[in-house]
Amino acid sequence: MDQALVVEAEQSRWGEPACTSPDHIWTKISRKDTAGAWSMFESRVPPGLAVPLHQHHSQEEWFWVLEGTFWFEVGGHKHRLTAGMSLLAPRRVPHRWTKTNASSGRVLILAQPADRLEDFFDRFARMSPEHQHDMALTSPLFADCGMELLGPPMEPPEE
Repeated sequence: MDQALVVEAEQSRWGEPACTSPDHIWTKISRKDTAGAWSMFESRVPPGLAVPLHQHHSQEEWFWVLEGTFWFEVGGHKHRLTAGMSLLAPRRVPHRWTKTNASSGRVLILAQPADRLEDFFDRFARMSPEHQHDMALTSPLFADCGMELLGPPMEPPEE
């Protein structure tokens, strides 16, 4: 790449308003832009959305909360994050997270190396809502994208 890459708000790297399930995820920087070194996503997350327990075999995942309150569990330890806070989920360490309170939130997600998280988001978006919540049906997708689905989403601690 020999010039700046500008990505509009609420659009993907390719100028599309891409989204998945009940949350919206936009690929802001693709693995194709960084020779596979890293990729970045922005997600607008509705209240109550919860990601199941999983681990990435070959990549770190970094989260920076832009708006809202989230609970993360990484390696069995729970962390409450609010706007401006960030968290690193190391590779091969089980993690999950949930959006709390009544308002939506926003988070930036950086994956390093880029690996196949971009593919995961794209393929997950095409699954029906019933399939998205069925661990038996989503487990092969996790595996195909370099991750392992380990358990259900977390229940947020009492606030």
